[in-house]
Amino acid sequence: MSVWAIVAAGGTGERFGGNRPKPFADLDGKPVVVRTLEIFEGHARVDGIVLVAHPGWLKDYRELVARHGLRKVKAVVAGGATRTASVRSGLAALDAGVDVVMVHDGVRPLVAPEIITAGLEAVKTTGAAVAAVPVKPTIKAVDPKTGAVTATLDRGALWEAQTPQVFDRRVLEDAYRDESGGASDDAALVERRGGKVAVFMGSYSNVKITTPDDLVVARALRG
Repeated sequence: MSVWAIVAAGGTGERFGGNRPKPFADLDGKPVVVRTLEIFEGHARVDGIVLVAHPGWLKDYRELVARHGLRKVKAVVAGGATRTASVRSGLAALDAGVDVVMVHDGVRPLVAPEIITAGLEAVKTTGAAVAAVPVKPTIKAVDPKTGAVTATLDRGALWEAQTPQVFDRRVLEDAYRDESGGASDDAALVERRGGKVAVFMGSYSNVKITTPDDLVVARALRG
């Protein structure tokens, strides 16, 4: 079974600030995206990586890959205006023999190798599986026009989706084939087509770096 990862780093990071995309932010001496890529590089069951990058920074990303000796990165391709468009670009760069595709946020640099392994086991059952954790806070549904609470949701049935999200290649390509709109994650596209998506346990440490505060948290978690 050939396994490739699509690492999505195509955003501009407007909420992060600064004059460079957030994947370039320093995390204990290396850019965030390099920390992320190194985890997949070092996993024995990952055969290849496609890095999807902002089109204006392709040269910089390719230089990072070369400088840090990331041999499993087979392609660095330009992303699109949305996450969906970016992952579609990553899918187009996969080798013909790839069986399983993992999609991971380039700014989740603390994903444990054990989570990757768990995802590769979970996908065997349904063809689509998502790292997730049970929510801790109480969640309320709110009317966006009035600000009034419309329901208090059953916390026991709610999970926060993370990445990696793992798919049989055919399942993910079928989900993307006729999809012209966007989605907050790749599993949602499979769900829209009536596909079954399982969850496997992620980690509360598997943080996504969106703001400078998240970077502070990531540094603390690395110890």
